Amino acid sequence: MHEYVVLWSGKYYQHWENELHSHSYWQIISVLKGGGTIRIGEEQFSLTERSTYLIRPYVPHAILRNSPSEQPQMMDLKFTLADGPLAQDAMLLPNRLDDAVFPRFQYYFDRILKESEEKLPYSYERICMYFGLALTGILRSGTAAPAPRPAATPEDAPVKSVGGVDIQKVTQFIHQNYASPISLEDLAHVAIVSKSTLIQAFKLAFDTTPIKYINRIRLEKAKALLLNTDSSISEISEMVGFQSLHYFSRYFKSNESLSPVEYRQRYSRNYYFTYRVPVQSDTVDLQNC
Repeated sequence: MHEYVVLWSGKYYQHWENELHSHSYWQIISVLKGGGTIRIGEEQFSLTERSTYLIRPYVPHAILRNSPSEQPQMMDLKFTLADGPLAQDAMLLPNRLDDAVFPRFQYYFDRILKESEEKLPYSYERICMYFGLALTGILRSGTAAPAPRPAATPEDAPVKSVGGVDIQKVTQFIHQNYASPISLEDLAHVAIVSKSTLIQAFKLAFDTTPIKYINRIRLEKAKALLLNTDSSISEISEMVGFQSLHYFSRYFKSNESLSPVEYRQRYSRNYYFTYRVPVQSDTVDLQNC
């Protein structure tokens, strides 16, 4: 028996309110755009951007709007867990997960949506694989020491010093100035080291080069602007520090397998995908729970 079964995924603007209700399956809700209140059991939280919540089976919960015009944008996954270590560890997690969960959950969620829409052979198997990576990442961050990470993303925890190089100082400079031109010489000057020493330190700390690290940050900022603003592609390219629209478009597509326009069209709409239904009820409404 599988340790987990993915039932449903959805990315949508919630224009309705829930009454308190519960169900037999698990649910993870992550907020792309804030607004509203979520109640889980005896706890109540203000919905804020980049916050993520875990809802356990049979725990009463509801999402309320603060005003009639409010429509929080959600990433929503519903699933079951077999009795075992995964379920036991998941029961120990808080209702509101750590904010560091968001970027990696979004990364795998986007891939789940892509597989769901394309419906290629073995899509469901790949959906379960991506979900498993998302879930075990959450469990590692919530129940054990973090595992070693691959190349850095903008939300990675700062590394203070590597090989005598003040990496934290350099990354802070990058985060504050990514929208402006930044050269390797600029970063070496900030760190007061040679360019070769800085490159070596970044490879040890993040398994990437300083320039690739900058472009990762710019890419993540661009994705957020594509989904959350009406700015044009050329405006976004300039806002995040790409000096050439052509290079921005080419770099974006090489990393996301979609052009910026295609990315905006695909992920700014509402999506609902049902894969399985809980065995307890073949008529359950997964979309509005």
